[in-house]
Amino acid sequence: MRRNEYQFGIYPRHRYSPSLADAPQEFGRPPDDPVAWVRNAFGFAADEKQAAILRSDALRLIFLAARQVGKSTIAALRALFLALRHRNSLILMVSPVGSQAGEILAKATFFAAELGIRIRGDGINRQSLLLPNGSRLVARPAVPVSLRGYSKARLIIVDEAAYVKPESYQSLSPILAVGGGSLWVISTPAGPVGHFAETWHDRDNGWERHSITAAECPRLTPAFLESERRTFGDLYVAQEYNCQFIAAGLQLLTRSQIKEATVEPLPEVHFRLREKTRIYLGLDIGKRQDHTAIAVLELRWAYGPKDNITQRIAENPTLVLRYATRLALDTETTKIPQLVRETLQRFAPRHGEPSRVDTLLIDATGIGHTVVELIRKNQTKAHIQPVMLTNGHVDRRLKDGYLSLPRPDMLNSLKMVFELGNIKMEPSAPGFVDIERELIQFQPSGDQQEHDDLVMALAMAVWQAAKEYPALLLPPT
Repeated sequence: MRRNEYQFGIYPRHRYSPSLADAPQEFGRPPDDPVAWVRNAFGFAADEKQAAILRSDALRLIFLAARQVGKSTIAALRALFLALRHRNSLILMVSPVGSQAGEILAKATFFAAELGIRIRGDGINRQSLLLPNGSRLVARPAVPVSLRGYSKARLIIVDEAAYVKPESYQSLSPILAVGGGSLWVISTPAGPVGHFAETWHDRDNGWERHSITAAECPRLTPAFLESERRTFGDLYVAQEYNCQFIAAGLQLLTRSQIKEATVEPLPEVHFRLREKTRIYLGLDIGKRQDHTAIAVLELRWAYGPKDNITQRIAENPTLVLRYATRLALDTETTKIPQLVRETLQRFAPRHGEPSRVDTLLIDATGIGHTVVELIRKNQTKAHIQPVMLTNGHVDRRLKDGYLSLPRPDMLNSLKMVFELGNIKMEPSAPGFVDIERELIQFQPSGDQQEHDDLVMALAMAVWQAAKEYPALLLPPT
């Protein structure tokens, strides 16, 4: 079967646009076979695996795909096919970040334009496409409150599903309850835990499974994959391109990943984006032979490329290590609030800078609750978030404002921001040498010879930032 530039996600040129005279009784309604339709309408010659996905009528489908193999194109074609086949249908596209879901919508919109369909929104949703037969394609972020109000969806596509929280999946179920719609979850792996990983590995849940690896995509050459392996390591390639659910190895990060994150100097923040700057602090309380450590991250933004369809300029977040320090082993507990106060003052907004509320996560496990109360009595202006580290997989609220924070989830967020290049460290930053040494030696099992206090403080700050800005756990635009 012939292959062409459409097969793995490259936008087609205008080759086919049926006129009203040539169209069937209902303009744009495709034939029964979606594979024949995409071939005749767009010149897209689906291979065997792609054809199976396009033809699937499964109520629940999970699609495990390597990076850059065209999973969004397949999803967009299936969405447009169903929307044109069935009048007044709702196709919902969901992603951890709304702009990511908008990528599938953008491709569906492009294909619709190839058919000569007028491009317009539904007048309700900012990211939407209204077809002549009354069907709607809508892109939404995977935020539970933003998914309320929709019903009778014919198809829901969850992109980057490995990064979607369980509560978002719970919000999607009622939308499919009436009407018998289908649910597609598509993603590259993101570690061995989470809803996506559990769904893939549960062979008795009734889901239909499909996968496409980098080896099955001719656009990803062996030379490119070897370059990725040299830069990011074997584990990264195994997960991102070979579709393997990789557990944390002996070292959380490779030396090349740490080196890639080490840059200086960093560019200045555009003045229009300075008001979006945020400060996140992590405080790891010393226990017995451990130091008390604090790490400070600055969330800053930079402009990316302009979207040719929406004309919106992308805004990409990056975390920057600004400060890291630890107290001597014999430091009294009563000295910790002073460390926190001095650190907050160090990064307080200067005159003329936008005001903000900094966020401080404190490891309250063990004796940490005493330190939390001492810091609270100091009346700091920062938002204080005490956390109890656990070995579970779901964070949940506890009494007195405490938060149960899964240690694996926290470390996975730290690992991902390094792998994706969404964190930077300046060698001139105070504490850089110490935290670099800890990062190189750190093992998730805790068996490393080096202290891990600064890494744990850093991981808490990263987790909180990624919780508020999920784009940090996605590739930059």
